[in-house]
Amino acid sequence: MVCCRLLSRCGVGLLLINAAVTGLATSVQAASAACNGTQLELSVREQAASPAVRFRFSLAVTGEGRSEQAVMQQLNQRLGRLRRELQPLVQGILTVAAPTSHQRVNGVEKRFVARAGVSADVTPANFNSFIQTVGAMPGVRQQGMQSMADEDADRKLQQTLMAEALLRGKAQAKATAAVIGLQQVSLISIQRGDSIQGPRPMMVKTSPEGFDPQQAPSPRTSVGLRLVYCLS
Repeated sequence: MVCCRLLSRCGVGLLLINAAVTGLATSVQAASAACNGTQLELSVREQAASPAVRFRFSLAVTGEGRSEQAVMQQLNQRLGRLRRELQPLVQGILTVAAPTSHQRVNGVEKRFVARAGVSADVTPANFNSFIQTVGAMPGVRQQGMQSMADEDADRKLQQTLMAEALLRGKAQAKATAAVIGLQQVSLISIQRGDSIQGPRPMMVKTSPEGFDPQQAPSPRTSVGLRLVYCLS
């Protein structure tokens, strides 16, 4: 995708180039450049899907009781069971957010409710075992699942997409120059913004047939560049 804008003839002073290939923005100060022709701004974006190597699940663990002490005790018991039963199934560590609690009035009875968010990464081999284990636990609710790409493979994909975006931008700049009767094309500024665009978290329910992880949406990587050319 390419968006462009032609500007009037102007001078360009000190330029800021964001030239991060690894995904971390790095500011580089370029030498002073002057455009004695027509300045062209292009917005170029390239994206592609990556294979999913793991799945990140978001869970909500809740407890309920007549006192804050009782509800926290129940919540901690459920979190302890969750850790024990999921330990052989998850990749890495189980991440538990700080629990929160509040009062809920049910008629004339006041009850306390506590909740903690939990996230875990699961490989395709343990996908269905994880879902079935979580589905059998009281007070544990699945909030969604997101496909995750391999980090090294994604960095290489970002490099490839950036190269493609630069080639697309140069071709568009040359085409624009030809249309307005100019011949020289010089790249004078690059600003980069890219992101891993994973699909929205999807719900996965327990079923006798199970779920094929290959049916899950693939994570997508997107690289966007704002390019400024001088046409003369």
